[in-house]
Amino acid sequence: MKKLLLGTSALVAAGLFSNGALAQTATTDTPVQFKIGGQYYAGAGAFVQQQDAPGQVAYKREPVSFQDYFLIRFIGSTTFSNGITAGVWTRLNAFSAPNATANTVSGFQSSNNTTIKDSYLYLKNTAVWGEFRLGDDSDVRRNVATGNNAGAANGDGNLGANSGALQWLNTPIYNFTTMNLDGRGTKAVYYSPTVMGFQLGASFTPDAKGGHTYGPGNGGDNSGLTDRITNGLTPSYLNNESAYNYWSLSGQWTGTFGPTKIATTVGYSTGSRKCAVSSAVTVPLGQNAGAAACSILGSGGTQNADPQVYNAGMQVNYGPFELGVDYEQTMAIPGTLAGGLGAGTFNAAGQATGFTVKSNEMINKIVDLNLSYTIGAIRLGAEYSRGAFEGITGDANIKRAAIQNEIQIGGTYTVGPGVALVGMVQEAIYDANGAYVPLSTGVQNIYAKSTNTTAVIFETSIRF
Repeated sequence: MKKLLLGTSALVAAGLFSNGALAQTATTDTPVQFKIGGQYYAGAGAFVQQQDAPGQVAYKREPVSFQDYFLIRFIGSTTFSNGITAGVWTRLNAFSAPNATANTVSGFQSSNNTTIKDSYLYLKNTAVWGEFRLGDDSDVRRNVATGNNAGAANGDGNLGANSGALQWLNTPIYNFTTMNLDGRGTKAVYYSPTVMGFQLGASFTPDAKGGHTYGPGNGGDNSGLTDRITNGLTPSYLNNESAYNYWSLSGQWTGTFGPTKIATTVGYSTGSRKCAVSSAVTVPLGQNAGAAACSILGSGGTQNADPQVYNAGMQVNYGPFELGVDYEQTMAIPGTLAGGLGAGTFNAAGQATGFTVKSNEMINKIVDLNLSYTIGAIRLGAEYSRGAFEGITGDANIKRAAIQNEIQIGGTYTVGPGVALVGMVQEAIYDANGAYVPLSTGVQNIYAKSTNTTAVIFETSIRF
């Protein structure tokens, strides 16, 4: 009898599972399907003119160099019968650098730059409620920014005078109008539906490191030993990260007037700035960690100035002509990013060995203007960028701005779909905008020396 009951129970259970499966609504929906894509950039640059005397920024530097930049994209998406699209996006930076450590200004780091650059999932119904993202992504201001290299000789933001990927300069700084304030920290993102050409965006990042960076159980931007988790305070207030609670807003509009297409964007990003918290500082339980640490270290209120980034851009297409303009202003940028530096120390080769932030309210202003003309497989273009960086020369007047001008002219030949050859001539002019400021260490201050370079550049890109 016991065996009969067990057998009957098994049959009933099997029937229930079977009936449950049959009871599901028939659908033609398919799961997310993956595909792979990417782009490889490579180039050679030769400085036909540069200032390479002792103490200059190009001292003992090889005038010819090769660079590459490799992006691999893993993309998956599907659209269900209810109109919702679900997908994932992962982008990998892959370089052939040796896997070793390098001594840098901020300490030791790996020189193997094979890293995941973006990785997020999304759900969207662009016609009804828009799009939601969760994961590692740039903020909405940077994502929608337009005009960056839109009309240049190559039309690609990873090449040219306003690029963070491939550049040949040999000047103390470089111009870049789409700064990544939060370092692609893990964030929540929302883009609204597009109504009459308008779309809004918003993103929030608790911290630049991302909640998963240091393994399970580490809340906030846990940076290991510098945290004081045991005293019950939020880790984000106590470690050596420079800011937290980053948020960003964006707006964009696209429209068509006869043969003319126009796209415009505006954006704003900010975060809550911390004082220079030392790993040796223990904040008493119940006190405000940020304020207490500032008081203990004597940093003062100005050390807590919040970083801010403003951006506006426009792209105009009219027949074979393309015009782009992009403007970005940064304020109180933490750390040693370009333009966020004060007095520095440099070795005999002109390389920076240390910096002191003189003011967290320093303002950088960068503009990029580019124009191109395309006929068949040939694209001809010119680009001009100008950057003004306050306080980087070590001048007592920290509001004095050094100026960097970059001019490029060149052309692109499209060999076939996804394959392009680019040739450019570039002039980069750096003006310290003041008298030379010597350093007490006796080594040369390259940020306080005007310099210029002329480069001939050949590049190629293959998209797959």
